[in-house]
Amino acid sequence: MTATFKACIRWLVQTPLWFRGVVAVGLALRLYLCFFTEGTYDVGIWRGHAEKIGELGLIRYYHATTQSNHPPFISEVSSWMLGVGRLSGIPFRVLLRLPFVVIDAGTFALLLAVLAHHERRLVLASAYWLHPLAILFSAYHGNTDSSVPFFVLLSAWLLGDKKKIAAGIAIGVGLWIKLPVVLAVPALLLLLDGWRDRVLFLSVAGATAVSTYLPALAADPRIVIANVFGYHGQLIQNAAGVPVWGWYRVLMPFIASAEWLNDPGGFVEFLINQGWRIALALNLVLVWQRRGLRALPDVCATIATGYVLIYGLTEHWSFQYFAWSVPFWCFMPSWFFIGASVSAGGYLYTLYAYVCGNPWLLGRWDFMGRPAWPAGVLYLRNLSVLFFFVSACWFLIQSSLRASRSIRGAGVSTPGSRGLPRRRA
Repeated sequence: MTATFKACIRWLVQTPLWFRGVVAVGLALRLYLCFFTEGTYDVGIWRGHAEKIGELGLIRYYHATTQSNHPPFISEVSSWMLGVGRLSGIPFRVLLRLPFVVIDAGTFALLLAVLAHHERRLVLASAYWLHPLAILFSAYHGNTDSSVPFFVLLSAWLLGDKKKIAAGIAIGVGLWIKLPVVLAVPALLLLLDGWRDRVLFLSVAGATAVSTYLPALAADPRIVIANVFGYHGQLIQNAAGVPVWGWYRVLMPFIASAEWLNDPGGFVEFLINQGWRIALALNLVLVWQRRGLRALPDVCATIATGYVLIYGLTEHWSFQYFAWSVPFWCFMPSWFFIGASVSAGGYLYTLYAYVCGNPWLLGRWDFMGRPAWPAGVLYLRNLSVLFFFVSACWFLIQSSLRASRSIRGAGVSTPGSRGLPRRRA
């Protein structure tokens, strides 16, 4: 470990001065947010979870509230963090967020490794390290979602190096912390040759994941399944009823002149209620259509596109879900990276600044106490929702066209890796 750290330092010293400046600025911003800001409501929610788990025990707390929906391992860890904070005097808000600053630094390092042969390697990795969403969710927000891209990218990198067992362990450990890791598994299977390797990878991942669920499942499988595996996001709005996301609640008021769009129990309501399941099903279709694109950069683009389907087609959404995919945007076309970063990054930062009352994100997060969102925030929200909705539809259409033409013996490009080298399947 020491030798690896020294090697990283030597490599960093040899990089251009501007890149070292990027590393320093990105790290400074994360540490500032971690140590000097309060974070969102999620910090208080996690503290409440930690206190109750310490008082009641994990299973009794699962029974006490459906809001306790995190995997057993990370739930217990939060309780240990609270104990460490009480003994050391370190605020819980710091202990909760600091590990994810470290994990995010690991994601940055993995990006550099995956992009090793790309001529714009340092630029693309820097774009992630200074990305407002990456910074916000790893160091400010106060949740565990920044772990998702780390473990997915780690697994992809290991699979690219033919390390199937290590890759399976990485995915399994990721599932100890956050379940959306599993959404990338179908795409990761494209990096494996043959069903034997795929079964091995899935078996190792499953065994690793289940290892920390077994005590809770043995104690009360029904409540664990209901709280942890049965959670699919929420419809979130502020005190004035302003929705934070969702193609229907955000976009349909502008085109709601058609009566069928508001028909209770009709087709649109079905789409709203089943958005997650539809997005998951379409992700499987997308992976199948892109099965010929098996180079590591292309698979990373497939993973990004799968998450875009969820953002674009579901109403059940929370701010931090963006953390799942931001590193993988580096493998998407430039128009998507720029459009997603400007719209989503602008929306989240301006909203967070408004809710905190200042651009430095200092002070108390008062989401419910500041319901009158400025016009600029609403504009960026609508722009972001529209961008991801249209992007999701476009990627589906493009992949379908490619699959159709492939059947007829002709190839066509799909959302790809921005010029990264590909291997023909």
